[in-house]
Amino acid sequence: MQDDVTIHDLKCVIVVAQEGSLSRAATRLHMTQPALGRRIHHVEAEVGVRLFYIWYGGLRLTESGKVFIEEILKSVDNWERGAERARNVARHQHGPFQFAYSSFLSPELLAVISNLHFDRPGDPVIKRTSLDTMGMIRGVLEGQYQAGIGYMPNGYSELEARELLDEDIMLCIPAQHRLFRFPAIAPQDLEKEPLIAVSEHALPEVYKEIISYFEVLRIDLNIIAQPFTFYEAIHMVVDGKGLAMVSSGWSQLTKKGIAFLPLADKLLTLKAGVFVRRDNRTAIVNDFQNLLWTRTEKLRNDRQKLTLNARYPSV
Repeated sequence: MQDDVTIHDLKCVIVVAQEGSLSRAATRLHMTQPALGRRIHHVEAEVGVRLFYIWYGGLRLTESGKVFIEEILKSVDNWERGAERARNVARHQHGPFQFAYSSFLSPELLAVISNLHFDRPGDPVIKRTSLDTMGMIRGVLEGQYQAGIGYMPNGYSELEARELLDEDIMLCIPAQHRLFRFPAIAPQDLEKEPLIAVSEHALPEVYKEIISYFEVLRIDLNIIAQPFTFYEAIHMVVDGKGLAMVSSGWSQLTKKGIAFLPLADKLLTLKAGVFVRRDNRTAIVNDFQNLLWTRTEKLRNDRQKLTLNARYPSV
């Protein structure tokens, strides 16, 4: 990027490319068309090639323009993320420790999270925010939150994760279903059953792992719903909508007319972890990770001792 091409110049090129029209782009940018046109010509002059050509009264990217846009999108995104992180670092220096957590986490882990606090005098107050996993990850990437707690993997190389808890995936089964009295559910038992699955939007990487697992086994899943929380999924089972895939941490929930049954091979699990930016390993971030690791030790030990059995309520 040339020294006298500004970030605003690049944003102008991006908006014109998105709108395909100088007038619409000018309206969106709150600029006059002549002023926007001058900025586009200025960028083209600095790059040394035409980025747009006129097409039926609008503007389209040239082949060179397409390549240019692909690269500057990264630059503008990095600049905006960098500016946001800089503001957040300044805000965090003398403020509370802020972290976000996924609403998908098990009740036991949520109970630990709700009681987290630093014990030493002078340590910051801990503030927490409940979000969907992708919102939590974006917040950590941008520096809005100093840490995040959710399910792994996350798919971002800028983040590192420390596993806190490994939970089996279980099936929540309604009383009237043919599988209700089974001791465990084989993957083949789910062939074409109406399945309430993990949300692809909320947990995209986890969703991909689950789908890939069943594809390898050549099992055709009939996914009818993808709610944003396991609690909602369990209520859908109670209402007779289908079978729900949940983490074993939710199997402690007692409701009449349902059972929680493990997958027979137990190869498919949900791993909860704490996420931080690799370049944000400050002392307080390390202290928070260690605090969380200590407070979840009992849960890990309980998981190791627990032999998951079907739970049959009275019906």
